[in-house]
Amino acid sequence: MKPTLTARELKVLELIATGFTYAEIAEQLSIGVDGAKGAASRMMMRLGALNAPHAVYLATQAGILKRRRGRPSGPPRQPLTARQAQVLTTAADGASLTVVARRLNSTREQVAARLAEAYLRLGVTHLPRGQRRTAAVTVARKRGLIPNPAKETA
Repeated sequence: MKPTLTARELKVLELIATGFTYAEIAEQLSIGVDGAKGAASRMMMRLGALNAPHAVYLATQAGILKRRRGRPSGPPRQPLTARQAQVLTTAADGASLTVVARRLNSTREQVAARLAEAYLRLGVTHLPRGQRRTAAVTVARKRGLIPNPAKETA
């Protein structure tokens, strides 16, 4: 049985699925950030989701959301924070979370959290877990958000 979401909850879900932050969702819907977070919380509760990416997954599986790539047209924004870009750049060579954490003088948990945020913002959370990092690096490089590796000259 499909869970029933209000129009606002559905819109919040769609915006989350395309990588918007709560602040951006609030701006899009002309509501406060707490209102956006509240709608997201109610939506996740109705879907039985543990977090926002899980809600997107469950809604897609239930047919509430259609598989979408990219975000709807709107004002341009910087989709990655400086730290997310740094972590993604450092992890681009396929190093383990532990190695990336060591390189950045951070913890494995912090690296995992920044990567998960980057995946959500870059719209690759719908992919199987093993393909997300590569896809996120590719998308971020195409958009010029992280540097391309130095091209070797022969």
